[in-house]
Amino acid sequence: MSRPLISVVVPFYQAEATLDAALESLAASAFGDFEVLLVDDASRDGGSELARDRERRDARFRYARNEENRGVAHARNRALEMATGEWLAFVDADDRVSADWLGNLLEDARASGAEVVIGRAQKVCEGAVGDYRMEGLKRRGALTFADIVFKDNSVLWNKLYARELIRRTGARFDEGLQIGEDLLFNFVVLREARGLFYGGKGTYFHCVDNPASVMRGTGAAGRVEQYARLLERLETAAAEAGLGRHPALRKVARDLLMDHYRSGTPAPDEATWRRIMRIDRSLSWRVKASVWRKVLRQRLAGRAE
Repeated sequence: MSRPLISVVVPFYQAEATLDAALESLAASAFGDFEVLLVDDASRDGGSELARDRERRDARFRYARNEENRGVAHARNRALEMATGEWLAFVDADDRVSADWLGNLLEDARASGAEVVIGRAQKVCEGAVGDYRMEGLKRRGALTFADIVFKDNSVLWNKLYARELIRRTGARFDEGLQIGEDLLFNFVVLREARGLFYGGKGTYFHCVDNPASVMRGTGAAGRVEQYARLLERLETAAAEAGLGRHPALRKVARDLLMDHYRSGTPAPDEATWRRIMRIDRSLSWRVKASVWRKVLRQRLAGRAE
């Protein structure tokens, strides 16, 4: 059997409710030269059998199971080792793609010569579909790393990556992160890509209201801890690239502080505070003021009612 042109990575855990629709949308692709790598992160629901059944019915689908739950970063890393295609794409187990999604991404990659191509995305919330707007992605054409607005474009699922780029950079997902592992991966990979291109064709349908998502299932204290860990890793990566004050650092620091002030979680440790001060000395009090203004508006609106 010849190697497929595209390897599509689909990690999943406890995804019985959504997985079949995601896989059905891939199976219906008008472009057929691909493989789907289904990495089961030790699910305990019916998602495992759905994936096995799909593998039995369609030779393009390959199933692998982790013996214990290791997290999405580990599942994706395992898929990277399994992949045989010239290109890589990532699909979340609760999302769907249009029939022309893969074909359009590959067509734009070939026409542009870019090692990373970004496609069109729409968000799905309570059944309603709307535009998923990402800053900087307005018209078809070549991009530079400076054009990529983190965290807007830090997601994996709207992109096609040259496997040679992943091989050349040796990039892998940080398994110590449950939040922001995609941002860190893209920060490294997109910076080294020989060409970035926004095509805006095909559609990736991203579900934004999945109650089982990692972000929704993690409490504020856990998110603050994860953001602090991400900030440390990102600062190191930025320093190595000579990008010590890249906007991605400020965006992560702001998210950390927003969760901290909104929820009243314990303050980040001293090393994290020093890191935030290096990024922007005024950020802490401005985020705090923003949170208090919102609280005040809510209280005033409540009294008016």
